[in-house]
Amino acid sequence: MNFQVNLQGVIDLLSNHLYSDPGVFVRELLQNGVDAVTARRRLGHAFDETVKVEVFSSYTLAFSDNGCGLTESEIEQFLARIGSSTKREQQDTADDFIGQFGVGLLSCFVVSEEIAMITRSALEGDALEWRGKPDGTYTIKKLQHEVPIGTTVYLKAKPDYEDYFEYYQTSELLEKYGQFLPIPIMLIEDKYERTINVPTPPWLMDKEEAIAYVERETYSKPMDIIPLSSVIGGVSGIAHILPYAVSLQDEKRHRVHLKNMLLSDKMNNILPAWAFFVNGILNTDSLRPTASREAFQENDLFFAVRDELGECIKRYLMELSERDPELFQRIIRVHYASIKAMAVEDDELYALFIRHLSFETSYGDMRMADILRDHRMILVAVSLDEFRQVARVAKAQELMVVNGGYVHDLDLVRNVTAVEDDVSVDILSILEFANRFEELGYEEKLAVQPFLDQSDELLEPFQCRTLVRWFEPADIPVLYNTDREANFFKLAEASEQEANPLFAEVVRVIKEGLYEGPYARLCYNYNNPMVRKAIESRDPELQRASIELFYTQALLLGNHVMGAEELRMMNAALLRFMNRGFGGEAEAGL
Repeated sequence: MNFQVNLQGVIDLLSNHLYSDPGVFVRELLQNGVDAVTARRRLGHAFDETVKVEVFSSYTLAFSDNGCGLTESEIEQFLARIGSSTKREQQDTADDFIGQFGVGLLSCFVVSEEIAMITRSALEGDALEWRGKPDGTYTIKKLQHEVPIGTTVYLKAKPDYEDYFEYYQTSELLEKYGQFLPIPIMLIEDKYERTINVPTPPWLMDKEEAIAYVERETYSKPMDIIPLSSVIGGVSGIAHILPYAVSLQDEKRHRVHLKNMLLSDKMNNILPAWAFFVNGILNTDSLRPTASREAFQENDLFFAVRDELGECIKRYLMELSERDPELFQRIIRVHYASIKAMAVEDDELYALFIRHLSFETSYGDMRMADILRDHRMILVAVSLDEFRQVARVAKAQELMVVNGGYVHDLDLVRNVTAVEDDVSVDILSILEFANRFEELGYEEKLAVQPFLDQSDELLEPFQCRTLVRWFEPADIPVLYNTDREANFFKLAEASEQEANPLFAEVVRVIKEGLYEGPYARLCYNYNNPMVRKAIESRDPELQRASIELFYTQALLLGNHVMGAEELRMMNAALLRFMNRGFGGEAEAGL
């Protein structure tokens, strides 16, 4: 037994699922006309190749070609059997046909209740009329009058699809799909006739012509034009570099043609995903389309072609960096954020771009090329907070610290050893940073120890321990360093004290499950006169107030969040100093 096909259901499938736009019927009829002309040319006939589209006032269109036409047996074989196509039968011996799936004509039923076709074969003399309806019925009859060799398809719009049969809409669809076809496409209304084709497609234009074409089409001037080609896929084309920033997640809109017929103006996978900063206009002779002819079959050839096109873009950018470094830098500035994301994923692109990317450092914003020129040892802070804690002090110590807190910057900096042999890159240990400073002498250590003991005792509730070092600049009295673990532990301590008993017990269990807990570090600068005065003071209460102010000042300077107890400490310490200065020692208990 044979399967029974519900043609109405197939048409619904085509209109709602296979084709993205009802206007695709124009492309399918253009394709049939071009392929018919191609087939007649292969027969060796001499004729003026043409495809004509005529618009009538009754919402009727006529698509005519002077191609090979169809015999009655071919009509029975290729129009009455869904999925059968003359082009597929001949694809082993020729590759110049666009369509080969045998479903293209059915797209006409999306916009019309009937397809009427008059045809005369170049091989036989009978003129035939074929009429098909979406319920699966059709008729064939021989015409008594003479018609020229070729085929004419008549369509009348069904309700709600009249717009597709208006002159300007038809003209727009013909230009969209067929303006680069090598066979003349004529649009006719009444006695007015014009040619749709343009003389040169973008992939055959020189750079200036291509830039002008893209600017006309997109209303924005591209930054540059990259020639594209693939020998194995028979691809030629251009990629125009967008003059505005785009996201990696933005929909890609590459315009792709098969044998000069537009397949899609929003294909997103013909170029590698990392080529987000360009839009492509391409033509191929060899890639195989899907049944909808709005994409290509993703086979080994397709992926090989995509890789080859990606190599074209890489090579061009490498040459551009040498030939026109100013333009290369402009491209980087416009697409900076996405180029960073791309460089993380691709080793070759990383090698190409890394020296041109800028980073926030302890010496200010610098390009990696300048960083590598002046520094062979690089420290990377893993977060913006950690970088801010040490940036100013690091420069005074002649340490190159790069802020790795921005997206991708940490990975980009860590991988620089892959392109530069004699450079070292280390993650900054923020809690050990103060150990890089100059230690005090033996006598000085003995002198400051009582002050440190008092400081550790006062700051123990805030998960902070202290030390004293010499460091520059001298106007920074203290340096507070903490990391995420220390901040978490400190937050847990505060939550445990303020939460209800049940939640406080949960926090306590979590804390104990970790370990004793990391401590932040407060480093006093022995090079700072205020710190020296506080250490040398013999007044315990004044030292206490100084320690509390040094600690809270360091929190403020480092943009750290202060808890309620720390705010109380700061206010109390300030009040002590104010009372001392205003002569209110008695009131302050001093």
